[in-house]
Amino acid sequence: MDYAKFSDEQLARLAADESAAQEALLRRFKGHVTKIARPYFIMGGDREDLVQEGMIGLYKAIREFRAGTASFATFATVCIKNQILDAIKNASRKKHGPLNTYISMDAQSPEIAQITDHHQEPEEILIHRENKLRLENLVQASLSDLESAILAQFLAGLSYAEIAETLGKTTKSVDNALFRIRRKVAKQLAV
Repeated sequence: MDYAKFSDEQLARLAADESAAQEALLRRFKGHVTKIARPYFIMGGDREDLVQEGMIGLYKAIREFRAGTASFATFATVCIKNQILDAIKNASRKKHGPLNTYISMDAQSPEIAQITDHHQEPEEILIHRENKLRLENLVQASLSDLESAILAQFLAGLSYAEIAETLGKTTKSVDNALFRIRRKVAKQLAV
């Protein structure tokens, strides 16, 4: 069956009974999951770990979607973000060694503020915010002009290819610059 002709909502309804429809919906939203997971970074972890968590969230969205509440895309986005943020939150437990420290490369992420500010005294929240601002300033000061431009476009949601095209660079140089940025952030966190 050609599932490309079906809307997201139709596919979600079909997915309850047809595994092929479910797989088609998972494939359709794979890029969306990757885009949602992109701003988050787990020190010592892998980006694919977050994408995998997002795919679990997408699978849950497919299973739990009920027509008439919201569009499937909206519902799936919420489920994907919640799954990723739950994974980050759960990773703070001591048994999850490499996941203990994470950063979001998205400076505007309210979800991260909710996680880090949860159950803290006002003084601790203020200190955390001051430390975050200090870290952002230190990292920004250590970035080259090219790295700053790449980071800004990455945070705006552009793909490696789009960034490379915009700046007249190769995708490999964009990838290398993002690696250097992550290393600089990790170095500042270690200080």
